[in-house]
Amino acid sequence: MRFRYKLARSAKRNLQEISDYWMAQAGEGVALRVVTRILETIITLSSQRRAGAPAEQFGEGVRKFAAGKYIIYYRLRAAKVIEILHVFHGARDQEKAWQGGEGKPR
Repeated sequence: MRFRYKLARSAKRNLQEISDYWMAQAGEGVALRVVTRILETIITLSSQRRAGAPAEQFGEGVRKFAAGKYIIYYRLRAAKVIEILHVFHGARDQEKAWQGGEGKPR
């Protein structure tokens, strides 16, 4: 089975921030485990595209899905591709995070 997803620039930045945070807090091993779990969830989502709940307050067609303590925001694209828009810690104010504010990624 081929997994089809695209990471938007914003999602790549979010994942880098998450990795940097965990590297500083707990070391490379923890950072790698956290980001790997998120990526594994993204791969699962790419084969179960409608698994997430609608999150249209963030844009037309936006959906969200939990990956542990993180929330993955994505949109369905043509030809069975999902576009990952953002990944934020669930404890963050999601609206502020979408606007580019509200502190550390955790």
